[in-house]
Amino acid sequence: MVRRAMRPIRWAVQTNLGSADDVAKLTAFLERLGLPWVPLKVIPFDDTPPDVPADGAVVFYGSTTLMRNVARDGRWDPGVFFDEARFAFEALRDGYGPALLNAASEVVAVGEFVSRDLDPEAEFFVRPAGDLKEFQGAVHSFGELRGWRDGLSSSNGPLGLDTRIQVAPPLAITTEWRTVVVDGRVVASSQYRSHGRLKVTGEVPPAVTAFAEEMAARYAPAPVFVLDVGEVEEGLRVVETNCFNSAGFYWCDLHAIVRAVNAYLRRAPAVPG
Repeated sequence: MVRRAMRPIRWAVQTNLGSADDVAKLTAFLERLGLPWVPLKVIPFDDTPPDVPADGAVVFYGSTTLMRNVARDGRWDPGVFFDEARFAFEALRDGYGPALLNAASEVVAVGEFVSRDLDPEAEFFVRPAGDLKEFQGAVHSFGELRGWRDGLSSSNGPLGLDTRIQVAPPLAITTEWRTVVVDGRVVASSQYRSHGRLKVTGEVPPAVTAFAEEMAARYAPAPVFVLDVGEVEEGLRVVETNCFNSAGFYWCDLHAIVRAVNAYLRRAPAVPG
């Protein structure tokens, strides 16, 4: 069997990202490790696939636009660790069961939900049902959500009235952590929020790491992915999963991430084509 160890590994990194710090740190680590990488610039919402040779193993990092274009084109191996169906809310609900935060969420199209006759002051947690990040998950009043209707009726962007969202009552989350999972193991992690406010530290309790690996053993949407963990009154829960190739790193150890991803690519069987 042909193995990736026989082929070069190249990273392709989008340099015109909003989070320039993540890009700078990632490319610095790639250079420090002596790993080849190519810079990319991506136009938002442009469907043109990147101009990167498909020989060897290629790992992309950048925006959701880049992730979507690479996944749709399919010529790179692995390109991105992403299968839209496996990252969808319904798949996570089936995989994690009650360990998924907001597992009882309703999945509904934006247009259908905002057309309902509900109290304008009623609050809901709303996020996209998929992992294409059309908007950031947050708590909104129904009045705010209903205000989206006019703007979205003529929108040409990724968010439209037919976009599927998950809707649930708001929950109080004490602390949230990001973990990066490679082949079933947490290789890096970071706290990123406390009591609803951004608070980034490298302090991650061992129980969070153990919980993340337990959940990854139960269901992994990809061999490399991001799993966010939150603490609520009932204990630890899976907040969401994200495609590694477009996720923010916060205080995660990038050196450990790059080494783990490359090690996985060297031992995993190559995908023909």
